[in-house]
Amino acid sequence: MLSRRVALRSGVGAALFTLALGSPLRAQAPLVVADPGPGEAGKILEQTLGRPYIRRYEQWNTRFHRDSVYDTTVVVLLSDATVASVVHGDVVVIDGNLYLQPGARIDGKAVAIGGSVYGSAQAQSRQSLSFPDVIYDTTSTPTGIALRYRYPTPKAPLLDSVEFLTLPYWLWWPLYDRVNGVSFTVGPQLTFAHEQYRVTPTLTYRSNLGQVDMGLRASAGFQGGWSAVVSAARLTATNDDWIQTNIANSVTTFFNGADYRNWWRAIRFDGRAIRTFTTSGRQESLWAGMRTESDNSVNGGGPWSIWGENDSTRMLRFNPAIDNGQLTTALVGGNAIWNDTSLTASVSLELEPVLSAPDDRHFVQGTFTGHLSFPTFSSSLGQQRLRLLAHGVFTIGDSALRQRYAYIGGAGSMPTQPILAQGGGQLVYLGGDYDFPIDVLRIPFLGSPTLTLREMIGSAGVTGLPRLETNTGVRLTIFPVSLDFFVNPANGNYALFFNFSIVR
Repeated sequence: MLSRRVALRSGVGAALFTLALGSPLRAQAPLVVADPGPGEAGKILEQTLGRPYIRRYEQWNTRFHRDSVYDTTVVVLLSDATVASVVHGDVVVIDGNLYLQPGARIDGKAVAIGGSVYGSAQAQSRQSLSFPDVIYDTTSTPTGIALRYRYPTPKAPLLDSVEFLTLPYWLWWPLYDRVNGVSFTVGPQLTFAHEQYRVTPTLTYRSNLGQVDMGLRASAGFQGGWSAVVSAARLTATNDDWIQTNIANSVTTFFNGADYRNWWRAIRFDGRAIRTFTTSGRQESLWAGMRTESDNSVNGGGPWSIWGENDSTRMLRFNPAIDNGQLTTALVGGNAIWNDTSLTASVSLELEPVLSAPDDRHFVQGTFTGHLSFPTFSSSLGQQRLRLLAHGVFTIGDSALRQRYAYIGGAGSMPTQPILAQGGGQLVYLGGDYDFPIDVLRIPFLGSPTLTLREMIGSAGVTGLPRLETNTGVRLTIFPVSLDFFVNPANGNYALFFNFSIVR
């Protein structure tokens, strides 16, 4: 039985359909997607209408009787559909529900947009997809019927919520390094107009510098997957956060004074427009914008660490001086993220053309980062897995300013080299880890160990790349620590060290 809501909607829809489209012949005019809207439903609709299909319509409920066969995809608009037939294609209902009856067989997908698919144990379809909250409005045009996604109406209250971003939010956990000491950030996140707009003012206390840095980030979402983000902040900046996560760098700095980042101070303003494309298990973004910053060198050393506090190669390691002054650049880039039950992957590329810089230097710098992880073979010992990382920096034109140098060296990137020993405007790095879990061996409270074969290759230089260096190693992980051994086959240098697997 049809619900009162569905019946009312279908009745009104049928009346509007008849008034707007006129004769039954007009009701068979072509369907055109004028605005698919965000998400998977719009892509399905575009794909469906881009291939051969037939359209059926009956007031209230469009029926597909038993013993009927349809040789192509069937589309139903502004009506529920009851299917007991055989369909050699998809059945797509727009602004209605889809009811599958016993004996129905759909070789393709059963899709309800603006409604739900109600199945039957005796019905067959390759896939059932429901998008009950996705509505399309219809408009008669000289060439057919235009379908436009109906964007949700913003909530009436101007201010939706105020949420203080402190613990346990990971983004705001205190961080630790040899320049800032403890960096503790606090600030409310304000959301407006049904979370379409977000404003986050922050205060960050940096214990070693004795500074309280102010920051502000604002974002706005628009129709069609568009958004805009602007930010302004005084901060301590680095180009080396690709080597390991913020939490990992904080732990290694605190315990053994190994800060795998070089730093400088900046007052930075950043703004960009973003176009995001989202489908099931995948998201791509493109952006363009500008950045201007006033940069200054900053000294390293001062904070305490359990080991390496007085070591000139660790906690007292100096920060390379930068080219102080005002730097203004354009920003153009994009990224993509894929996730399914086994494979995860991400790639990002950003180009930064310099508009004005100290010494009137002009160059374009590009930064690429890619991650890939997927299972390989399953054995009696456990499920093996391969993880890959690629990072590259290239500079075209004049040599890069020193605040745009990128570095490698140390346990995070090239273990047999000193920490961040090589750097410049050109960098290439490839790393691979192959995990062999030993599930047959279980240690009380710690779980099973994992043996990992590791390989990395890379180099960095100011105007060109020196000879690529290779490190080959092995890691034994017993939660929460790991033991690593690496060797450089070319010169015989080796490195042996402990690490914390909980933060890797």
